[in-house]
Amino acid sequence: MKRRLIFFAWVGICLGLAYGVSIDIALARTVIDMVGRQVTVPNKARRLVTTFKPAALCVTALGLQGNLVGIDTESRLDRLQVAIDPAIANLPAVGQKTSGINFEAVLSVNPDLVIMFAQKDGIAMADRFVAHGVAAIVILPETLPTLYDTLRLIAEASGVPERAAHTIAECRRVIDLAHQGVASINPEKQKVVYFASPLGTFTTASGDMLQDEIIRKAGGRNAGHALSGYFREISPEQFIAWNPDVIVISGPNTPRSREIMQQPQFAGVNAVAEDRIYAFPSNIAPWDFPSPLSTLGVLWLAKTCYPQRFTDVDLQAEIDRFHKALFGKGFAELGGRLRE
Repeated sequence: MKRRLIFFAWVGICLGLAYGVSIDIALARTVIDMVGRQVTVPNKARRLVTTFKPAALCVTALGLQGNLVGIDTESRLDRLQVAIDPAIANLPAVGQKTSGINFEAVLSVNPDLVIMFAQKDGIAMADRFVAHGVAAIVILPETLPTLYDTLRLIAEASGVPERAAHTIAECRRVIDLAHQGVASINPEKQKVVYFASPLGTFTTASGDMLQDEIIRKAGGRNAGHALSGYFREISPEQFIAWNPDVIVISGPNTPRSREIMQQPQFAGVNAVAEDRIYAFPSNIAPWDFPSPLSTLGVLWLAKTCYPQRFTDVDLQAEIDRFHKALFGKGFAELGGRLRE
């Protein structure tokens, strides 16, 4: 492989000299992805394909949406993505993680780089793309540090490593703002937070998931912290035993979850009794799954759990500043509003 790369580089140099064209001497590089795979990538990956929503949002947060030539089906219709760049709505859809990736659809757009996921068959499919001559990296952003690593990896694999620093700095600024408000809370006084996942009211985030870190960084304790793996189903009895102080609901299930919580058997749960049931508030993109937007989820949840500690924080202004820094437009400009 190394000899082939040297040969192609030499041919490229000769052609460039013959035609007076300025070219990159290094035609390819090697990166190590987040599951330890060594992947040879082009010097400049100008044709990107993302195969699930967190990857697409990371690409957009790096300002690389103009390089997308294919996108997961869900992101193609995502309100935030389309508001940032309307051309995204016209990109070829390649399927999505939950229902399956269309391998042939990805190959048909002739990508330089495909961004895959670690769960399900993501690693095997990434290897399959490589076997067909297409660079494919695997990301695994399940903590804030690995989210930052994801941004660095995508930027590096795309040939623009400098893009990551600005995005990561803005994420850290928001996390630091939340930390300043909750750092002095006595652990015994921390709110117990129950996360109701998009899969249902009694399916929650384990201690292995980014949602657990969102809650911890917001000064809370995840009711499901002792669980392992990905989203885990629990019984209503377990929910009552955990007796959370705050309930946060993800996805479109908020009305149904609120209705369930009003059933008599849950009346003694602290969060229900005090009507501390909330939904992540952005109407255009979720703040509770792996993407740079999760840092806004941390700040919002910290202020929601401990409002008296954030009286000097203008949440709307911070949200607007974050969107403008990452996406070039303010939250309201992008069609954003905060749900009650």
